[in-house]
Amino acid sequence: MLTVADALQMPEFAGARVVAGSAGLSHAVAWVHVSGVPDAPQWLNGGELVLTTAINMPTDPDEQRSYIQAMADKGVAALAIAVGRYITQTSDYLRDQAESSQFPLIEIPFQARFVDIARATNQRIAQENMALVERALTINRVLTQLVLAGGDLRQLAETLAGLVGQSVSIENERFEALAAHNIAAFDEARRYTLSEGRTDPRLIRALEDRGVLGQIRDTLRPVQIPQMPDVGLEMERILAPIVVHSEIYGYVWIIADDRPLSDLDRMALESGATIAALMMLYQEAAQNAEASLKGGLLSQLIQGDPGREAVLNDQTLRYGLNLTAPFTMLLIEPKGEGDERGSQRLLQLYRRLNRLASSQRWQAVVGQFAGQVVVLIQANASVDAIVDAVHAPSDANAPLGAVRVAVSAVHRGADSASLAHQQCRDALLIASRLGDEVLARDGTIYFDDLGYLHTLYRAGAESLTSSPYARALRRLRRENGADLFHTLEVYLDAGGNSVLTAERLTIHRSTLNYRLARIQELLDVKLNEPIIRTNLQVALKLLRLFEVENEELR
Repeated sequence: MLTVADALQMPEFAGARVVAGSAGLSHAVAWVHVSGVPDAPQWLNGGELVLTTAINMPTDPDEQRSYIQAMADKGVAALAIAVGRYITQTSDYLRDQAESSQFPLIEIPFQARFVDIARATNQRIAQENMALVERALTINRVLTQLVLAGGDLRQLAETLAGLVGQSVSIENERFEALAAHNIAAFDEARRYTLSEGRTDPRLIRALEDRGVLGQIRDTLRPVQIPQMPDVGLEMERILAPIVVHSEIYGYVWIIADDRPLSDLDRMALESGATIAALMMLYQEAAQNAEASLKGGLLSQLIQGDPGREAVLNDQTLRYGLNLTAPFTMLLIEPKGEGDERGSQRLLQLYRRLNRLASSQRWQAVVGQFAGQVVVLIQANASVDAIVDAVHAPSDANAPLGAVRVAVSAVHRGADSASLAHQQCRDALLIASRLGDEVLARDGTIYFDDLGYLHTLYRAGAESLTSSPYARALRRLRRENGADLFHTLEVYLDAGGNSVLTAERLTIHRSTLNYRLARIQELLDVKLNEPIIRTNLQVALKLLRLFEVENEELR
């Protein structure tokens, strides 16, 4: 990148003198342009080093000030005016305006040939651009060779840092560190990442609030980030997304050390992010091949294959899972989507869980079966931690949305996998009919929490035919709407506790007492009798499981 200061060191600028705006000498020069009209600013694009004479400028002092300001506003690199023929020097008001705008104003001898200056400078710019492209191609070639040789992210970070002479950090989509290589001293934000293994959440929030992450998600291109000392970013950075399947799988940072970041750094970073994407894609392809084998294994386990328990257990041992020891199954599905969107989310969820299982070394087999993700895990593993990871927010570029998770009871033996799967399916279905808020702990339904509800579900709809309470409850819902029906359900779920019922319904006690009196009158029952409450609750849950849609009660 040729700056104004660099250009002034060329022989063609001999005798040139900066008379104002020296603070802008670091401006990049895109090319040299000779101007011969007083309204030149409106014909410029920005980045030009403009050569002109006094007779080609406005004559009115105010118009000359506006001329300088318009060039500065356009992003022109600098203005060089020939002196010694039409004028002996630039005016004070021109200098004052240029100084206040930090816009370099240069005087050059009138004997200097504009054509020679333009040709020499533009040739140098073209040569530097070519050198930049060649350097970028060399970097891309070295990084490509790295991935072809089977290199990993750690080697990528080290190689990229060495090529650009700046520190590099590679992180996943949740900004957790995967690899890094430091060249020089680092700032507070970098120290946090090194100590905690992830980017400071304060910095992530700031990048979100200031639109940086939104811009990356919209463009899938790198963004240069200036210093942000309020969140520990004391050195500028360039942040590039690692994009696979049009999703952001992670990020690569280049961190300024002892010099400003350049166009070459940006080009190298884009190459590095592409190579990181190829590495992740290769890793995912290998995982998918293995996942296909796991899916076949899960299918055999779930469908049951009598006489092959020993073979199936031997196959799961290859993945670190021992089915002769206690195990648990998780069944995971996206909530509330149409077929096409649901299938897409299911695939995203499956890929994400595969990456989690690999990165966190779960004792688990992850696969897909019948439109759901199945996770078979050792019971001594931290089931709650895995559930939390499943529910954790995903990357905002491709949000998974809410998911529903069912957890089976603990089982032992390959022949029990089909039972574990049935328990999970029953739990998901019961939760969908009774409402997640009734059973779920933050979107997770544990089979062991179902209790008598599972017994009622397995009893089937035919068990309603002999219940006199069912007929009365149908009449209550049909003739008096869902309000009293829902009030009765909440009251029965609260064990007949009126205070707790009023709190859950967010109504006054007197309103609740009126509703309960009305329910007793319509059903011709006494709710203070425990056996009556038990029979009503059984009948009500059977109705909710087999007849009454949960949405009617919302």
